[in-house]
Amino acid sequence: MEKLPERDNFCFVCGKKNPKGLKLEFKKENGKVYTTFFLDKYYQGYSNIIHGGVISMILDEAMAHLQTEEERFLTGKITVKFIKPLKVEEKVTVTAWIEKNRKRLKETRAVMKKENGETVAEAEAIMFVKRENTE
Repeated sequence: MEKLPERDNFCFVCGKKNPKGLKLEFKKENGKVYTTFFLDKYYQGYSNIIHGGVISMILDEAMAHLQTEEERFLTGKITVKFIKPLKVEEKVTVTAWIEKNRKRLKETRAVMKKENGETVAEAEAIMFVKRENTE
């Protein structure tokens, strides 16, 4: 029997036990996942601009949080489109949802928007679904 990947609350993006992590809180409502936050200078690439890799990681994590208690999502492929730079300490909201729901994989989307409604980045991913007692 294959076991699901374990959650140990040490995830860099959402884990509360990770002293160096972001500790973002994700809320699930009406089939979507949401988080609102800002990032400090520690996460910049160019001066005062948040690194694109950090933005990608957060979008990926939001899509992974669409999973249920009985399953885990493992990212098979992710594509990120960057639209506007995200400045240090600029508040944003990420929203993620499932576009296509299949048994063994999910096609997911996520968008990061500033408070004024401008889109920072959009992502789409193919998530492989892992459940106990399945291959």
